[in-house]
Amino acid sequence: MRRLRWAGIYGLSLLVVVVVRLGLWVTTYQRLRRLLVRPCPPDPQPERIRTVARLTRAVNRMARLVPDGSCLTQTISCQALLSWKGIPSTISIGVRKEGGSELKAHAWLLWNGAVVLQGNEESVRAFSKILDLPTPTLPAGAAS
Repeated sequence: MRRLRWAGIYGLSLLVVVVVRLGLWVTTYQRLRRLLVRPCPPDPQPERIRTVARLTRAVNRMARLVPDGSCLTQTISCQALLSWKGIPSTISIGVRKEGGSELKAHAWLLWNGAVVLQGNEESVRAFSKILDLPTPTLPAGAAS
């Protein structure tokens, strides 16, 4: 039964990563997020750490099978999957200067104030954060 559950998580993750990757080729990340990410309660639900770990691991592994499964692809995919479970997260995008004048951009996912996908606290410190994209929140008193 456990293998069946894992197969479902990995299968859904692969499907979402493919949809996001294709979507990023034809539209903007703002439109994709609007279509895929559901509003959540503002509570980060720290007790759901195992769910967050399972989903981030599945997205990270399945993105390896998708051509150009970039950091942005992975973070949008994972934020969508987490929002479907009612777990809010934040995509952070940053830039840093590499070499002479080349800029490198990177996206990572934050949950409950910690980096959970595409880096760690140490590695993202090298980037100057330019944008935070939190999960939309439900209005107070709304049922999820």
